[in-house]
Amino acid sequence: GLNHSGEEFSEQSQSQSAKYEYQPAHATNTMFMAMEMFTALDKINQKYNLSFDLRIGVHTGPVVAGVLGLKRFTYDVWGDSVNTASRMESNGVPAMVHLSEDMYQSVCNMDDMFDFSCCGKLEIKGKGEMTTYLALPHAAKDDNDIEDEER
Repeated sequence: GLNHSGEEFSEQSQSQSAKYEYQPAHATNTMFMAMEMFTALDKINQKYNLSFDLRIGVHTGPVVAGVLGLKRFTYDVWGDSVNTASRMESNGVPAMVHLSEDMYQSVCNMDDMFDFSCCGKLEIKGKGEMTTYLALPHAAKDDNDIEDEER
């Protein structure tokens, strides 16, 4: 096997891997998960009187996934799509989902649940200029409007 961080990559898991085809529901489900993550963090913040923020970055595209290790297994995902999603997160805004152009095209029909705004072309490290979008869940927008009215 190949050496990766002191562990051997299981060649057997490579041969057992399956090729998954892109399904449009994957993008939609990712946005639902983002909404649930914001909701869960809000509940934790309220329950424990905390003020944690969350940035979420999302991209869609091909990845390679596999299991590392022979005794203690670790599942991991690699590829340019993973790196692009990471760049979306690191260039994102708290309480919003930062989307690549590809992801936006997959979920722009969810405008009944999110307000989308184009960030224009941003210089993304290792990627160059990319057109990106921010998505604000409607529930978060409503909460922000209430806070603004209270001031």
